[in-house]
Amino acid sequence: MENGQGETIPQTETQTEIKTKIVDETTINDANVEVKDEKPVSEELSPKVKSEEPSSELLERIKNQVEFYFGDVNMQRDKFLIEQTKLDEGWVPMTIMLNFKLLASMSQDINVILEAIKSSELMEISEDRKKIRRSPKHPLPIYNEEYRKAQEAKTVYIKGFPLQDTTIEKLKTFFSAYEPFDNIVMRKYMDKEKKLQFKGSIFVQFKTLEDAKAFMVRESVKYGDTELIKMWSSDYTQSKTQEREGRRQKRSEMKAKKSESVDMEFETTEYNDKEKEGDKVNLFPKGCVIYFTNVPDECIREDIKECLGELGANVAFVDFNKGDAAGYARLQGENDAKTVIDKMHESKISIRGKDVTCCVLESEEEEKYFMKVRQQMANSRQRNFKGKRGKKGRNTRVASKRHMSENSDVVPAKRGNNSVE
Repeated sequence: MENGQGETIPQTETQTEIKTKIVDETTINDANVEVKDEKPVSEELSPKVKSEEPSSELLERIKNQVEFYFGDVNMQRDKFLIEQTKLDEGWVPMTIMLNFKLLASMSQDINVILEAIKSSELMEISEDRKKIRRSPKHPLPIYNEEYRKAQEAKTVYIKGFPLQDTTIEKLKTFFSAYEPFDNIVMRKYMDKEKKLQFKGSIFVQFKTLEDAKAFMVRESVKYGDTELIKMWSSDYTQSKTQEREGRRQKRSEMKAKKSESVDMEFETTEYNDKEKEGDKVNLFPKGCVIYFTNVPDECIREDIKECLGELGANVAFVDFNKGDAAGYARLQGENDAKTVIDKMHESKISIRGKDVTCCVLESEEEEKYFMKVRQQMANSRQRNFKGKRGKKGRNTRVASKRHMSENSDVVPAKRGNNSVE
């Protein structure tokens, strides 16, 4: 249980998202700061005997804070308070309540606190006025998936607040002019110096779904002179998921392109080495090419390799780029393509939930494809040759300079002297 600004997990984010980013979530109820894992106040603090003259504003703040402690949001995760409510039929001694720093900062007078919550529909006061509890008339909800979705449905993501000098108290004051809310979450991250920094965006959980809708239909919401960006929490979560998936796919594409380039270079090098050694080179045996069509947009080369590999195919190279509707898979042995296709159901393989049609490339189509591959390999060989020639040229210039210089093993003749020592 923390007093003031602390770390909590917002109802709008899953546990996986919490692990991919560091978010400090400072929460408050409709008038007060959320309390989580509060540290007990000093033992020297004790209830004041002398009665205070509290203002109506102070009494309202105290009531709202106590109601927050025992409210649905806090009671879902406040381990300290949950354990306390299990000891005596939900009753919590006032001496324990004064260990909550924020409440104690408002007042340490038990009579003032009891006076504040006297009008609360959520709270009850014991006959001896020494304990309080959440009224049995208001049982806690069942914290299940249905509850989580209901909480998310009335939560709004809002962006545009100053990165500096934005506090819970300022946010609380700002949103008091709008629809009633249960909870505010300040989104934060850990910087390089391991310090929490505000991201400029928050989650606001409103009292009801109707309150959230009323806020969302507002044409303009400004914080100072800045127009705030607002969107439903579920839409924000979905957009972030799509962004992560986009980044993942981009990394996969870059990896696939790099792998394709390396495969082609390796195959070309192997071909060249065998040629130099005088070996018979036959990288293109007949009946080794599978032509596949009706490829899903998200398919990558590794998907094709994996599917064909499951059928026992020994894949030498996959000629395909993501987004293409068709491509080629070149196997290593003669007539391997027909052997693999015979193992398919109706000459089809399933990739990412879509049937991809396959056939053996034959006759003129096969020879035409081989010519294309040979040209690609020739181009790759030429690029490698140019690169090596460039390096050789630089070395040659260095060697030439050294050749023109005097031999380091020979002592040069002294100028003005015809003799050689």
